[in-house]
Amino acid sequence: MIILHPIPDAVFNCPYCQEHLEVRGWYVPGMRNLSDLKCPQCKLKFYGDLAVGHGLHYPMLLEHETGIVHDNYGEEWFAQWLRDSYANRVDSSVKFTVENFSQLKEPILLNCLDTLYGHSILKLLNAQYYIDHCLDHELILLIPRFLRWMVPDGVAEIWTVDLSLNHGVEWNDWIASEIKCRIEPFEACWLSVAFSHPHSEDFTIERFTRVQPFPVDEWIDRLKRPTVTFIWREDRLWSDEKRNSKWRDLPLKLKRRFLKTEMLLTQRVKQKQKVIDLACELKTDLPRLDFAVVGIGKPGGFPEWITDLKTLEPGEEIEKKWCERYAQSHVVIGVHGSNMLLPSAHAGAIVELVPNPHWGNLVQDILLLSDDIRESMFRYRFLSIESSVNTVANCTLSLMRRLPVALLNFKRSLSNHEILKKNPWQLINKIRKMRKTLADNDYT
Repeated sequence: MIILHPIPDAVFNCPYCQEHLEVRGWYVPGMRNLSDLKCPQCKLKFYGDLAVGHGLHYPMLLEHETGIVHDNYGEEWFAQWLRDSYANRVDSSVKFTVENFSQLKEPILLNCLDTLYGHSILKLLNAQYYIDHCLDHELILLIPRFLRWMVPDGVAEIWTVDLSLNHGVEWNDWIASEIKCRIEPFEACWLSVAFSHPHSEDFTIERFTRVQPFPVDEWIDRLKRPTVTFIWREDRLWSDEKRNSKWRDLPLKLKRRFLKTEMLLTQRVKQKQKVIDLACELKTDLPRLDFAVVGIGKPGGFPEWITDLKTLEPGEEIEKKWCERYAQSHVVIGVHGSNMLLPSAHAGAIVELVPNPHWGNLVQDILLLSDDIRESMFRYRFLSIESSVNTVANCTLSLMRRLPVALLNFKRSLSNHEILKKNPWQLINKIRKMRKTLADNDYT
């Protein structure tokens, strides 16, 4: 955490005269956490990102007068968000609900507002660290309404803002004023660093979703009903990227128009057929297969034996139901993106389809459940989005059949010299028993 109030910790130099900027205060007009700055020589005024969230990696500097954003890191998307939000800033009231659970004395503010679903979730996961390790402070959560259901126990105060993702990037002076009037009465207030990718040691997913992840130790027993879930999304499709290149590189406005026409009518239909073909291929090898489709989209169009959990209007109950489905799944399959965060945190294993432009963002959308590197490499598979149905099916089947035996090779208790020298047949007997169970049930 860093100090926010009364004067935040911020270090910036004037982009014109290189003089060290004076820190005059702070400003939080939404998802952005900013220091209020002034150059003692040029007299120019600036806002600068505080060292939290993505501002920890590439803090931007914004000129009050002109709205010019100074980006020394080449992260145009982050600079553009700031530039556009300031240029289109509003001063509009939004529903701001406060829930208090304990007295505030030396609070820490964790700002989870964002314009991307995954960013908001990842920020929220930082909450557990402060609840468990900062006992001399009280945690205040600033969250969008759609994340209220995931707030863990132990938070001192919750500030819920009715702000959709479409407005998540918005610069709203009304929100800034509301936050300031609630923080200023305190002698001091800190700000969570809100790591954009918190370490897996710092959170336990069931503290947030109240859903226990898939019990890997029961993998074989649960193969009596092999369970696979496909995550459906309609803006990033499982398709041949070479064929989509004509629309992929279009400007955003034109791409959206294109998505609503040609892609809507053709690529989504093709994706649906691929999912059906995948389920059929898996069912050939796993006759008792339980296959489901989860995600945002209009329900319908699948064979009756495929469970269709799609919806156009996700909400708290739907998201909980989805998490329960992930936790029942041996394998979850889906295209790279924030839609894979909660599935990866609950499912037994993951097969992710990665678009070519996103290989540099690998694992950013995965919440690892294992602290063993080899186990993680086995349980989380990454394939090109251009992979065929047969390739995805083979990868999924290999996980189904081989994961239990593979994990025996990786478990520390079965790779421990001191333990095995006392009973060298311990591992052999376990492997024999497991292989026999797999063979007897025709899982091999």
